[in-house]
Amino acid sequence: MNRTFSLYASCALSVICTLLAYVPSAVAQQAFPSRPIRIIVPFSAGGGGDLIARKIAARLQERLGSSVVVENRVGASGNIGAEMVINSPPDGYTLLSTSSTFGVQAAVAKTSYDPIRDITPIVGVSRSHSLYLVSPTSKIRTLRDLIDMAKREPGKLTYGSAGVGAIAHMQTEWLASVAGIKLMHIPYKGTSQAYQDMLGGRIDLLPSNPVMGTPLIKSGRVHPLAIGGKTRLATLPDVPTFTEAGLPNYDPSDWKALLGPKGIPADVVAKLNSEVNAILKEKEFAAVLEADGSEPIGGTPEQLLALIKSDVERWRNLVKAQNIKLE
Repeated sequence: MNRTFSLYASCALSVICTLLAYVPSAVAQQAFPSRPIRIIVPFSAGGGGDLIARKIAARLQERLGSSVVVENRVGASGNIGAEMVINSPPDGYTLLSTSSTFGVQAAVAKTSYDPIRDITPIVGVSRSHSLYLVSPTSKIRTLRDLIDMAKREPGKLTYGSAGVGAIAHMQTEWLASVAGIKLMHIPYKGTSQAYQDMLGGRIDLLPSNPVMGTPLIKSGRVHPLAIGGKTRLATLPDVPTFTEAGLPNYDPSDWKALLGPKGIPADVVAKLNSEVNAILKEKEFAAVLEADGSEPIGGTPEQLLALIKSDVERWRNLVKAQNIKLE
């Protein structure tokens, strides 16, 4: 009897211990998030990506019932913030609010991380379609004018950007590649001086986002040539898409997304993905994006990964094909 009781007790104790071993893991999964989530923005406060990240953070905080804070980690064209996140614990508590610049830098710079293998994609957030502007006194009135003039005088027409390797630089070299033309790049330390020089007629062409470009267009201070996207922007109904303007294989945009370091648990990724997708469907948030000249992306982590892979491949091929000097 004692021997039988001892055997049953031993078995019962083994079962209890096994069950207890799963309790911390289950509680941890159910409790996410149990402490503040940090969203790292690798650019200065006040920019478009920063503002959208803060709007996402505010809504996530309300929906999750836990603190979500935004930190700006500026430097090295976004690489400092990206490296910080990629080297952080893969628990879902440190995320990167990134953009098309992530793919550009992966293609043109020597980073300490692999842009595909070292990340956990979470969700695409928004896409802002790029538009191209000229001075209202310019002889260039249409995209066809630009292409024809550039073909007559290769390398004479100039365009500005925020610097070598900036998204505007790469997108315009992509434009030149698709159109079969040669343009001269004038790099600036920031976009403000580029705008001033374009308005003053000192450069011929300037890529812009709708937030910066729309007020200038409506005030008559600049003239638009075309904008990316499948359809015209509601706030700029008179500006043709690149397809309408005669360049269907060119569709420039700047996307925003959330990702984290490699190895974030699947259930945490699913929760964050689900919450952000729900936010993007809210009418109030849609209005925020529209005011920013953007549209929601949403979708699955796999779709975001495919977008990043496509961007990295495009920019790497472009640098090689156009012999772009990055220094």
